[in-house]
Amino acid sequence: PGLSFGTGQHPTTRFCLEQLVAARQPGTGQGFLDMGTGTGILAIAAAKLGYEPVVAFDFDPAAVRIAADNARRNRVETIALQQADLTRLPRRTSERFDVICANLTHDLLTGERDRIVGRLQRGGHLLLAGILNHQFPGVEAAYRETGMARTALHTGGEWTSGVFRFDGPDRRG
Repeated sequence: PGLSFGTGQHPTTRFCLEQLVAARQPGTGQGFLDMGTGTGILAIAAAKLGYEPVVAFDFDPAAVRIAADNARRNRVETIALQQADLTRLPRRTSERFDVICANLTHDLLTGERDRIVGRLQRGGHLLLAGILNHQFPGVEAAYRETGMARTALHTGGEWTSGVFRFDGPDRRG
């Protein structure tokens, strides 16, 4: 991992990896977006599972360099990897993904909810991770306001992660 987060041993990373496998529909084109990629482990796994396109970004330039190196070490050349600040991304975009993993702090997950949800394809899977147990109810409430429902939940140690999908009217901005 170098100086970045994401070794596959952390409960939130493990949950995200399991959910990537569960959401994969072989023979179909499914796009994957990794917000806060860290070491790139989720983007690398997505590419190896056949997701396409695979886009990953991180705020930290060192994480982007480490993720690029890890992708090369794993012979994965199909990841569009970039340094980006979630808080500065456009709120609206035409680019939508079937699966998004946002393994971020609870304040980013709630404060930037519309930027995150606005990139999800209708019927897609949104994996939210990196959330302390006591913070998860607030994160879940924020996403329910957009018409999303939690479809999976995992608690490991002090961390809670969840998968969300649209349930009912789509109230994205």
